[in-house]
Amino acid sequence: MDQKRIQKLVLFMPPFSQYNVLHHFTKQMHAAFERAGIDCRLIEAKYNNPKPFLEELFKDKPDATFSFNGLLPDDKGNFFADMVKIPHIACLVDSPNRYLKLITSQYTIVTCPDHFGCEFFQGINFKKVLHLPHGVGKDETHPSDSVRPYDVVLLASCLDYENVLAGWRKQFSPALCEAMEEAVEVTLSDNHTPYVQAFVSAVDRQLSKGAPIDTAALNYPTIFEAIEDYLRAKDRIELVKSIKNAKVDIFGEGTPTANWKKVLGDQKNVTIHKGVDFMKAMEIMKQSKILINCNPVFKEGADERIFTGISLGALVITNDNSFIRKHFEDKKSIVLYKFGDWKDFNDKIDYYLAHEKERQAIVNKGKDIVAKHHTWDNRAHTLLKELPAFLQT
Repeated sequence: MDQKRIQKLVLFMPPFSQYNVLHHFTKQMHAAFERAGIDCRLIEAKYNNPKPFLEELFKDKPDATFSFNGLLPDDKGNFFADMVKIPHIACLVDSPNRYLKLITSQYTIVTCPDHFGCEFFQGINFKKVLHLPHGVGKDETHPSDSVRPYDVVLLASCLDYENVLAGWRKQFSPALCEAMEEAVEVTLSDNHTPYVQAFVSAVDRQLSKGAPIDTAALNYPTIFEAIEDYLRAKDRIELVKSIKNAKVDIFGEGTPTANWKKVLGDQKNVTIHKGVDFMKAMEIMKQSKILINCNPVFKEGADERIFTGISLGALVITNDNSFIRKHFEDKKSIVLYKFGDWKDFNDKIDYYLAHEKERQAIVNKGKDIVAKHHTWDNRAHTLLKELPAFLQT
């Protein structure tokens, strides 16, 4: 089969993005593709006025289109890519379970930030998928020895895992809840087991005990989303509670059932701020000595806060996972933590705040790795290399 190289590409600006993260990513990828020599345009659809968008798209038909998190079908199940017969690259930034509908599109190609996401899609017989972690802008950098008034920063919304668990018990059977709780425990306990795999194994154990679980009737996307919420909530709350001495600044919104002050109680060393958009978040990273990253969902991937935090000169302390260990070295170019080993985590915070030169040396090694391997330019080159195998002439 002949392979078709991408020469012309159109990027779609997302209609909505919490904290404007996807808007920022899209602009960075647009610039990266342009630097790679691609004839590249960035366009945006206006609600209830598609004509200018379509005219702009077809005035010079591209080889493919691109958007972060992709284009889901309309109410009738129709995909835009299939209707216009132009391949669309759906670059997911989250877990795959929210985007399962994409597998029914003939013209959609999916990228996942975590290797397991690729395995997930391939396991349901969708082969047009490749691994693409998040990245950082080529010029988004800042010296590690700059003035940094924030000791420890966490950029995260608040979820209360006890409320999440209470919701499970209202929605799911006791046996299913037990399997979900086991999946959480297994996922948090090591750096390589994805929660989907842990859940399937836990359900098998329940079935072997004669539990009345009808696996054919389960709403898997809903279950997986519930497990994700619990994982994220428990990891970030327990982590902040473990910090005993250092001053912590949290930037993140609450929910109707949870807020940081409620879940943390009277923790004197923590200051809560409103959530900020991504541009402001980057300014905060530039002023942070330590940036905590909590993402227990990814086991073979990485999100933007790791790369951006390091590039902007903060020491990133993040969940241990196999992908990070392939690209960075613990205590040499990044610092890793293990869920539950909270005394060790607190000791690391105290140590690196007290040893500035060592902290900066780790950051500077990390910055070199990020600049060479983890920019959006790197991701654009990966796509341009890998995509021809998915594009038919």
